[in-house]
Amino acid sequence: MAGPRTLLPSVVSEGMQAPERNPKDLGRHGVLESPGTVEKQMTTQMSFATRAQGPLQEVTERRPGLAIDAYPLGRLLLLRCFGDVDGIDAASEINGSGGKVLHMTRTGDEVTLLLDGSGREEEIIAALADQSAHLIPPIRWQRGEARVTLVLEDRADPEALLEQFPGARLVSKRRPSPTRGTVGSYSSPLFLPKLTEKQARALLAAYDAGYYEFPRKATTEQVSVSLGIARSTFEQHLNRAEHHVVRAMLPMVRMRSGREGGEALEVYSKFSRELGLYVQLEVLGDRIAAVRLARKAPAETAGSDHPYLARILEHIHTGKGDLRDIPLALEVAPFEREVLEFLRTIPAGETITYGEIARRLGRPGASRAVGTACARNPAVIVIPCHRVVPKSGGLGNYSSEGGPETKRRLLEREGASLPVEPRPHRGRIEQQVGPRKAARSLH
Repeated sequence: MAGPRTLLPSVVSEGMQAPERNPKDLGRHGVLESPGTVEKQMTTQMSFATRAQGPLQEVTERRPGLAIDAYPLGRLLLLRCFGDVDGIDAASEINGSGGKVLHMTRTGDEVTLLLDGSGREEEIIAALADQSAHLIPPIRWQRGEARVTLVLEDRADPEALLEQFPGARLVSKRRPSPTRGTVGSYSSPLFLPKLTEKQARALLAAYDAGYYEFPRKATTEQVSVSLGIARSTFEQHLNRAEHHVVRAMLPMVRMRSGREGGEALEVYSKFSRELGLYVQLEVLGDRIAAVRLARKAPAETAGSDHPYLARILEHIHTGKGDLRDIPLALEVAPFEREVLEFLRTIPAGETITYGEIARRLGRPGASRAVGTACARNPAVIVIPCHRVVPKSGGLGNYSSEGGPETKRRLLEREGASLPVEPRPHRGRIEQQVGPRKAARSLH
């Protein structure tokens, strides 16, 4: 892709020349359509990961703790940056080719950047549409890899699309929900094609006057007077502008709310010979809601053929492979989420104690709370709580099926040095922590 300021993986533009488009070709949802085209039926939602050279690939590879959600907005680029965000607005990759940051906001470890762009993304999105593929923002960049989600029409060729991306790795492929199976239902008017100049001015005037502050600093009457127009006219323009903007932001709002409308939980299961247990995968959209181990297969499943399940079983078999990029849909408390996210950073073949995790999270006295979070882990193996061991020695307990024996098998497959079991010394243990606490394991 030309220039370092573009967001999509660069190879998408190679050999894909988008035809010139008339603004009238933009459908009611900002999707490029031919005049008179009826709503196209979507048959597949496909997510894949690819490593393509570019500015966001470089900056996220250089900063392993940084994740960027990228949204193409016509000639503007919106980046939502998470984690290692210090100085991100000044990074050479972000400010390359003479571009500039138009707006920046920061809240904790989250930074939102609005950049000027080349408009090349519009051409690339149009080129994808010519192949019956439609982009669902955002494009997630993390550890030098881009996660791209497309919805495909029935005539699209998924394999041909993947071949256009270097080292593309299929993450998930599924049929969309019947209630959300059209171009219009998946796409967002991110380019705001129907927002008129008068509506835009009304919205900006209201914002500048403090109309959206809490408490409000101005009324619609005051803003309309400043513009020299009737209050009723101003409110009409403002209401329509709000309608367009709210609809444009709905995909991001749905993402923040956790569960998209129409998504259904699907269960996949397959037997692991290494563990002697069934690995049960619960998937919500393209995210994992749970991973469980069981001695029996679940009564009803969608089958055993799912890319995430295949990667989990391959990891169990070889002890190799990085599962950190698999997206999760977790409903847990804030501290538990913090612990579980930390667990995903522990490399295969290594172990760490509960107390050390608490210390690294800035809560040195919370080792038991860390243990509780591990015990409640909803997605074992993908969130590798089996790599956490007690400071006193040994493996400790394991909350999933098979207990410590399953934990031992997982660590052995990864080539970890198994902790030495502590020598029993009943009197000393009871003297230090008491009999009840001595009998209680952290995980």
